[in-house]
Amino acid sequence: MAQTNRPTNVLDRIKHIEAELKRLRSSIGLSSATITRGGLTLLNDAFLRMVDTDETEIVYIGPDSQGRQIIRIRREGGGDVMWTGFSVAGNQFWRLTDRFNREIISDDTEVGGIARPWLAIPLYPKFTMAASAVHSYMNLPVASVVTETTLWEGRIPMVTHPYMVVSGIFGQATGSNTSTYRLKVNGTTVGTWAETSVVNVNRGPFYVAASLSQSNVPVTITAEATGSGNIGCQVYSLYQRQT
Repeated sequence: MAQTNRPTNVLDRIKHIEAELKRLRSSIGLSSATITRGGLTLLNDAFLRMVDTDETEIVYIGPDSQGRQIIRIRREGGGDVMWTGFSVAGNQFWRLTDRFNREIISDDTEVGGIARPWLAIPLYPKFTMAASAVHSYMNLPVASVVTETTLWEGRIPMVTHPYMVVSGIFGQATGSNTSTYRLKVNGTTVGTWAETSVVNVNRGPFYVAASLSQSNVPVTITAEATGSGNIGCQVYSLYQRQT
């Protein structure tokens, strides 16, 4: 009786296919893997996701619900650590949060630089109050500032935010006068405000993005006034902030 012809190369191929199928089956539910050459590339909006044994998503890298690429890292329990997202204008930002989900550092999506935290700029007075001063805040006679005079000065180690705000007491302390104050960064006036009565206020924010990333930048607050009596010149704080 004649035997069916079975070439050995056909049998070898069948064995090879069976081995490949076995390897593929074992790779389903892969418990660990090592890449020694090349890398891992995700295409066509594929994503990388890590979920812990409590079904909490710990890491997600991929598209959001609108198809925009994001990264999100969470703590055990689900609280945020770091994530990227998009502002209303469509600009992408990143944020770092503490374990209570409070934002501790982020970038400014509009013009660059830091959004949080706001950073204080130390200033030092360039004047001495008159011995007869009776107010609880710093003030000077109008006669001392009939021309623009620098009252406060400091140095910014690095301009990290696009805006600055000054807080203090300004305006008419006694008598009848009008005073004008200017905030100058690197010799350029970035903010001006005038007062006719004494006020305890924040002035700004003033745009300083032109100085972003510059270091050892001089900053001054000047004043000039007309009239009689004294003007307030108490600065409580000067700080950098976001858009």
